Amino acid sequence: MPTEETSQAPWRVSSDTHIVEPPDLFLTRMSKQYLDYAPRLEKVDGVEMWVAEGQPGLPAFVASRAGDRFEPLETRPNRASPSTYGDCTFADDVREGGFNPRVWLDDNEADGVYGGAVFASLTFLFYSMISDTLVLNDIFRAYNDWALDFASEDRDRIKPITMLNLDDIDHAIVEMTRMRDRGAVGACIPVSSPDGYDHVRYERFWAAAQDLNVPLNMHVASIRSTSGFGFVTHSSRQPHIDGPYTTPGMVNTPDMHVRTSLVEMIMSGVFRRYPGLQVVSVENEGSWMPYFMQRMDWHYKYNLRSTDKGYRLEGDLLPSDYVRSNVLVSFTEDAALMRMRDEVGIDRLMWGSDYPHAESTFPLSGSLLDEQFVDVPADEQRTMVQENCAKLYGFDVAKLEAGTAVAEAS
Repeated sequence: MPTEETSQAPWRVSSDTHIVEPPDLFLTRMSKQYLDYAPRLEKVDGVEMWVAEGQPGLPAFVASRAGDRFEPLETRPNRASPSTYGDCTFADDVREGGFNPRVWLDDNEADGVYGGAVFASLTFLFYSMISDTLVLNDIFRAYNDWALDFASEDRDRIKPITMLNLDDIDHAIVEMTRMRDRGAVGACIPVSSPDGYDHVRYERFWAAAQDLNVPLNMHVASIRSTSGFGFVTHSSRQPHIDGPYTTPGMVNTPDMHVRTSLVEMIMSGVFRRYPGLQVVSVENEGSWMPYFMQRMDWHYKYNLRSTDKGYRLEGDLLPSDYVRSNVLVSFTEDAALMRMRDEVGIDRLMWGSDYPHAESTFPLSGSLLDEQFVDVPADEQRTMVQENCAKLYGFDVAKLEAGTAVAEAS
């Protein structure tokens, strides 16, 4: 049981929440010339799926199952494998808070969360499903406009993160500027780039993000490729095993892409050239970060490829120093990270609930944080669950504090 000295803040700001794209979003908001390519919900083998370029991505409901994992097995909805998806529809199975901003606010308030940085849900899939650059640009424009409309319910508490396609750097800069001017507080870029983030073509983009003061977010599953998006559970692949199970890739490599991208940026001097640039690792957890920092430093100091006329950072700075100045980590459930938090830096860590996704801590965020924050001082907890996110994304803590007082009094 946490003591008064170690108890967490009574309310929180989430660095990772989501909204769920309604079925008609792209059909009603995309430009006429691309309407034939608009992602849509279709029945595929009896399952309502998001379909793009003729290929199915994921079932409509997958992005919105918050709370299911806390239900007893006997009453929990059966959503474990594709064979059980048959009767699921967006209308019946997507949590209303995913697409109704008033319910979004009420749900999060009930969970002790009074503000959130808001990311897409299914739109991430289109990085891997849409090959045509112009079509993807228009998909993201349609999503971005809807996200800003969603946030208009309460701009103090709902802070949208725009989606950007970096295939065309000029277009990405224009869209980032347009969305920043309309109230977006950050931009989402692919967690993995086909040509690597050390490529010269990104230099103008890094400069623009720095000048616009737009934090760049690399969210899990936002991989830019044209290989498509498949199911993420083993099902009937191993007949001698009774039932599906989580793929090894989901367990041992979900953070591989963000680590690769950060190495490309840090070791090639992106942050040396653009010291004001801030990059956020989102939903990749973070207990890997201390070892990752150690490995970058070792290779920089001792690997002959680096020391023998290799690229050098400024002065005595090491790669890990740029993590502490230019990289933030959004985590959800990572008790191991809490034990190593000082190695990354308290000011670099932000908690996020992942509402309303199946992995979300909703509606038990408070108790789950208590389990993670054992022996973490209260002031450090407040830094990670309130202050860092508020500072980065422009939440007015005084306004949120006043809002919580009003809510508690009513």
